[in-house]
Amino acid sequence: MSAPHTNQPLVHVFDLGNVLLFVHEEVFYQKLLARCRAGAPAVELFYEHFGRNNVSCGGDFNAIYSALAQEAGLTMTLEEFRLAWNDAFSPNPPMIEFVRGLPRPLYLLSNTNEPHVSWFHEHYPYILELFDACVFSNEVGLRKPDPAIYRHVEGLSGQPPARHVFVDDMAENVEGALAAGWRGIVFRGVEDCRRQLGSRDA
Repeated sequence: MSAPHTNQPLVHVFDLGNVLLFVHEEVFYQKLLARCRAGAPAVELFYEHFGRNNVSCGGDFNAIYSALAQEAGLTMTLEEFRLAWNDAFSPNPPMIEFVRGLPRPLYLLSNTNEPHVSWFHEHYPYILELFDACVFSNEVGLRKPDPAIYRHVEGLSGQPPARHVFVDDMAENVEGALAAGWRGIVFRGVEDCRRQLGSRDA
């Protein structure tokens, strides 16, 4: 008979944005609005096309650029547009060090997109290297809180739902994990996360 799963360590799964990396969306908005036609609803159009093109599940991010050039008078080059979208992160060092000290297995689970993933690999490889695997929504064609993306992580870890504990800054994603049978923590800062994970690990 195989050993019971309860003898296995918990599988710690972390979101990336606003947990390990702060996301400064307003920086992107300012750059975008400065290069669009005055009065054009550029931010609203950006997210409209982001959703229409299903970018977070692998759709073409560059199609947003073409749409904004036509509908909002965007004057950036495509390279400038991608840079403006990407260059809006800063690391959360205390959280990175906390995760670095946790026992494996560790997984990353992020709703994201192709430009961001390329940026993460280029600028934050030391974060990605903390994890046994990084599950990016655009690469697997699924996004939180779809139950299937939590099942995908379970397929990688080989552990049952109850052995996973998920940390995300968005309550709806944690609720999705709880509905999938995981444990979950809404991220409210490093010390709160440390305290809650400590009680769950115990």
